[in-house]
Amino acid sequence: MAIETHFFIESGGFPMQTGIESFGPKSPTNFRLTSSFILPPNITKKAFAICKGVVLVQPQTGAGNEEKVNLILRPYSQPFPGLNVKYFLYRGLQRSDFFTTDSAPKIIDSTTTTSDFIKKINEDFHAFHDGRKDDQGNAIPVPDFTAKFIGYDESQTDLSIPLSAFFFKESEFVEADETFEKKDDFELPLIAMGKSLGSFASGSCGIDVVLNYGDYSHEFDNSEFDFNLAYARASEAEINLSGSDFEQKLQREQSTQFIDIAAFYGLFAAEGKLKISDASGEVSSKSASAIYTEVLAPFWNKNKVYLYIQSNRHRSYNFYNNYSLSETNANDLKTGTVESLAETTYRTLNWPVHIFEGSQVNSNNFNDISIQLTASSSYEEIALYAALGNGDFNRGFISRENLIDPLNISQDVNFSKVISFKVPNIDSNGEKKNISSLIQIIYVGIELDFSLTDNYTIWSDKKRHSLYNNIFPNLTVTPVFKSNQNLLIAAVNKVSLISYKGFSNYMNESVLNGSVVFQLGKKDIVNTDSTIETLTKEKVLFVAKKVETLDDFAIHDTAVFAKEVVAKKMNIDFNLTDYSNYFKSVYSSTNYNLKHYLIDDMGESIKILSLDIGNQFDYCFYNLGITKEELNILKGIVPINSSNIDFYLKDNLDNPHINTVTKAPFFKYSLGVFFENNDGILSILMPSTPIYVYGFSHSFLTSKEYSDYEEKTINIQQYEEYNEINIA
Repeated sequence: MAIETHFFIESGGFPMQTGIESFGPKSPTNFRLTSSFILPPNITKKAFAICKGVVLVQPQTGAGNEEKVNLILRPYSQPFPGLNVKYFLYRGLQRSDFFTTDSAPKIIDSTTTTSDFIKKINEDFHAFHDGRKDDQGNAIPVPDFTAKFIGYDESQTDLSIPLSAFFFKESEFVEADETFEKKDDFELPLIAMGKSLGSFASGSCGIDVVLNYGDYSHEFDNSEFDFNLAYARASEAEINLSGSDFEQKLQREQSTQFIDIAAFYGLFAAEGKLKISDASGEVSSKSASAIYTEVLAPFWNKNKVYLYIQSNRHRSYNFYNNYSLSETNANDLKTGTVESLAETTYRTLNWPVHIFEGSQVNSNNFNDISIQLTASSSYEEIALYAALGNGDFNRGFISRENLIDPLNISQDVNFSKVISFKVPNIDSNGEKKNISSLIQIIYVGIELDFSLTDNYTIWSDKKRHSLYNNIFPNLTVTPVFKSNQNLLIAAVNKVSLISYKGFSNYMNESVLNGSVVFQLGKKDIVNTDSTIETLTKEKVLFVAKKVETLDDFAIHDTAVFAKEVVAKKMNIDFNLTDYSNYFKSVYSSTNYNLKHYLIDDMGESIKILSLDIGNQFDYCFYNLGITKEELNILKGIVPINSSNIDFYLKDNLDNPHINTVTKAPFFKYSLGVFFENNDGILSILMPSTPIYVYGFSHSFLTSKEYSDYEEKTINIQQYEEYNEINIA
């Protein structure tokens, strides 16, 4: 498939940008999220769809902005492989290109001069309404095509409403004149890449690029950026720090969900094409250095390369100060070229992004950006995954043996081997300047310090279960849907990196993202009079899905790897025995099934689950299931103002345990919570009454209550097939 995108403004339309208007850190307390530009008075420039996507238009707030609107484009198909964009936000388009000036604004009619967007939504509207008749054959009048049909409502003053409420909208019925009518009866329209959207107005305009960390919400403030109407309607966006030192640290983390539009387009200089349209709609294609000379030249950041490093617990590199060389040496990184690197500190103006801007002298069409990261030679699970960046990688991975020199073990903390990236360059008077780009790394090279987490320091024992404490989504995640359907899925795209070195001869490195599945489960109780009573209970399944791996198992379903984790909803009919829709929704394939086997744990019968693909054990997913009641117990012990709340798997006894009846092995853990407290200190708490989870392996761990209410399983009478599966 072609790697291509479209420039967001007409060719020649982007003016020379100033440093103040550009994206990025401006001071230790200010980070600009919008790449802004100013059009001269009475000058407008056409805007175009960067990719195929769903469109939402909102009024722009602020004095003097009454005649401007902002447009949010949510990608339907991602324009660049490996980069998952949540929103492109166009700021400062002409309101008159979309709506009339009525008190209840309408969509303007299509003419020869209106945008492709207006033409398309008018065509779709009339194709649906024209010619409709009621049950008696009478013509149904075509309603006014009001702005509310596409989610635009100037009277909406509650700016805390999340954007997900529009993109994952469900119509509600309200009573009106003793009848029920739909509230928010609209469907957001879809537009193709390169189609005109309207025009940027004269004055201040801008564009944001937001990375997609998933479609979910939290039950309380988790210190993540709030994508609400206040953000969507503003003339520009930035992060200004406030609060305690730790609160400011959390606010800095929000910056890495945004990228520079210049770096986005610069990615296509290495591979791909950038299409541009002139004012008349004539389209041309640019590639390689032409992207720089004909598109990026006016951008202030055209030569900046951004390095984003995610590390322990989904935080930025050295967030926990575990990568600094020593108490007296805060350096945690070496940067330069492969021949010459110097110690420095990751971050720019204390923001968790490292920016490269220097020029080089070489005969190549690329510049060398090389780094070395601090690493612990005693840490067995060290691994690196390059989500974005051209270098010498095996499907994006650099394994431990290629990161650490095994001969250099004189001290525990060392720098890794040199990691090099090739960034396209442009010749400027004999010097080669970077073409703006983005490098994204997930790296875990030094374990965290658990000395302050009370007495729960078992992670440092290098037990295998320790790998699984950070692969599942935060336990505070909830779905974006408000629905009466009994299966809701929240999608979480915060990537985790896991390495099995030291634990398995079968498994290697894998990178995962996840989802949280809220579902209603049932169990049948046979009463003493032989009647059957059906009970239901809400369950929650946390799923981690491999999206790339170095494992060599032929059993891996590579088609599942290629599919996104997306928010979904559906009904599960308890009266049906065909659950193929469930497995397709949760695991992206109908080839999956659930099996269970009864084991005895100190006299208590426990139903243990496993996920199979066909007749073979699955290696694509990790699952942790508990009831909603058990989840609420865990949430209830977390102190207020805590953040980044994960499950903690405590090994009460050495695993695996032995079934007292069949003598077969199984795993058993006690669940707790692992979080940052109000002061940023890593903390672990366990509930007063233990919540145990069981499994044949770490791939599917569930509580007894969860398994009791799991009706979609096949009963397995023979245990022998599971004797060899507990390798992960």
